Amino acid sequence: MHREFYFDDKSQMKLWDNMWAARTIEGELEACDLETPARDSFLAYIPKGGRIIDGGCGFGKWVIYLKRLGYDIVGLDNNEIAIAKLKSYDSSLQVELGDILNIHYPDSSFDAYISMGVVEHFEGGPLPALLEAYRVLKPDGLIFVSVPTVNIMRRLVRRPCRILINALPMSFVMMKLNWRTSKRTALLAAMGALKIVLPERVLRILLQGKQRYYHFMEYRYSVSEAQTFLKQSGFEVIKTAPHDLYGAKGHAAGLVTDFPFLAASDGNNFYLNPLGRLICQMFLRISPWVACSSIICVARVMKQ
Repeated sequence: MHREFYFDDKSQMKLWDNMWAARTIEGELEACDLETPARDSFLAYIPKGGRIIDGGCGFGKWVIYLKRLGYDIVGLDNNEIAIAKLKSYDSSLQVELGDILNIHYPDSSFDAYISMGVVEHFEGGPLPALLEAYRVLKPDGLIFVSVPTVNIMRRLVRRPCRILINALPMSFVMMKLNWRTSKRTALLAAMGALKIVLPERVLRILLQGKQRYYHFMEYRYSVSEAQTFLKQSGFEVIKTAPHDLYGAKGHAAGLVTDFPFLAASDGNNFYLNPLGRLICQMFLRISPWVACSSIICVARVMKQ
């Protein structure tokens, strides 16, 4: 399990506000047919007459997508900007401002719970969110959980490359040049380097008093770790699959996130440039697990 941090003087909530303010619902919806692992899992397992909740729905792409297919779905998110944009987009959508750690619905209210890229953002771990999902699900209800994964490229290439780059003299030359124009930029660059080469415990001590620059972002899980958390929360895992934008050639969230130079200039929905598309197709021929951004688990509630 790897921790990911970001370095900025904005709080995490402010970070999400900026992200949702910059993104569009139309752009999000375009990704639904690209996210074939998630889409196909929903359509294969969720009963058409069942009631669904999307916990941490963000811009509600799955709320909109599944509603258009005739599903009864509620979206829940704690970001006011995202919820306001959704209601403005379609006032008939069932979307609500709320906390997935304290869902206001009674026990056993839903047949399915969707959680796409949400539970990894709790620094205390995913168990409280998963246990609350367990509570609101009916017996034999289903949960669909997607979390970032520690894929092969991240283990063998990305992390060693970041360590090497931060160790090069040129990295410190650039920090020195940045210092002349922006002390804040140089400080953030220095913290980025320290994050790679120092254990987290040591980094926390060094950054005491500078917490406004140092924010936890997410965990990245192995397959066994994700499955273990679900089992500890009372679920039986039915299926686990690599999760990325594999619905069309030319899109790959994992590759663009980890290697931004592979993104196309109009990189909407993680669109790849020619080199990126070549590398993506090569990896897919080996295995979709090699560079996938996330994993998706389908699990069933084990309660009477």
